[in-house]
Amino acid sequence: MSKFEPDGIAEEERALQSPEPTAADEAAARDAACVPTGPRWKRVMKRVFIGIGITLIVLVAVAALLYNFGGMWVRTPEMKASFDELVASGQAEPVKYRFTIPVPGCTCHSDDPVLQAKHSVRHVKDCMKCHNTDPAREVPGL
Repeated sequence: MSKFEPDGIAEEERALQSPEPTAADEAAARDAACVPTGPRWKRVMKRVFIGIGITLIVLVAVAALLYNFGGMWVRTPEMKASFDELVASGQAEPVKYRFTIPVPGCTCHSDDPVLQAKHSVRHVKDCMKCHNTDPAREVPGL
């Protein structure tokens, strides 16, 4: 060290020329690796779109389940009891229940307990058989 160099400069130059990394260099490298790249709003928007996408996938899955497996509610308990009496007396055949998820608000509008029991196990995709508004496309036998 010469008399013209301040004490701290020579040590800094030696540290810069040293090929071995110091503990401070390693800590700085670790911190730099943890810093996220890009603007923050891009990360936030990415998370928002992922959340919206997951929500849409769940809603589509629930709608598909209801469409394939959903059934109608029996309008009144009296109708169910009346149908059970008709089955017990042999005047009506029992309805074989399939896997149905009752959809709230989807009811059979008939006063016939047999028809109501049959419709209660229909799937939502079968609703057009009764709720057809075009008389030219009417399904025979219903």
